[in-house]
Amino acid sequence: MKKLLLLFVPGMLVLTSFGPSATVETFNYEVLLDGTPIGTYSVSRTDVNGTSNYRIETNTAAGLIRREEYRSVMLSSFKQSKMMFSELKTWLNQKLEFDLSLKWNGEQYVKREGDRLEDLGHELVTYSSACVYFSEPKDRSTLFYEKYGRELDVVPLGTQRYMVTLPDACKEQYTYHNGKVVQVELIRSFTTITLRLKP
Repeated sequence: MKKLLLLFVPGMLVLTSFGPSATVETFNYEVLLDGTPIGTYSVSRTDVNGTSNYRIETNTAAGLIRREEYRSVMLSSFKQSKMMFSELKTWLNQKLEFDLSLKWNGEQYVKREGDRLEDLGHELVTYSSACVYFSEPKDRSTLFYEKYGRELDVVPLGTQRYMVTLPDACKEQYTYHNGKVVQVELIRSFTTITLRLKP
């Protein structure tokens, strides 16, 4: 029995030493509409063998007269720091409202929105709206926004603060502390949605 154990234990150590070791980083935020809590927002990154998988999930519910539940999930996959795939789905009152995916075909990204396909003619993405929660855009002037399938300008607002103007004229302001996002403000004409990092 001892001989069998002596052979088995080193064998297991050899096998496990070649297995993938994943690192996971997760941040959770409270969502506030003009200061009132309406839901949660969570972001996570899993790194394993040169691949980074990002997941961003929103769950909110708001409305005084008619309560509406909103959920969105975005998955973005990077290999060797290059985006290979991204998928975004949103639901309103549990009904699928938006379904979009981007895929690198070896030459460019192909965008699928519903049943419609479109070639974006875009080079490999190295920094996107998924990465912004885990890497401060210190030396960057743009980020690729998966939802819109295009680059958007990143404007510094001071120490560890940045602004991105979306195609619909809304503004996102990111505040960092020690390299991680502690607050995001989505500023619209008549309202502000704030994401505040939970302790």
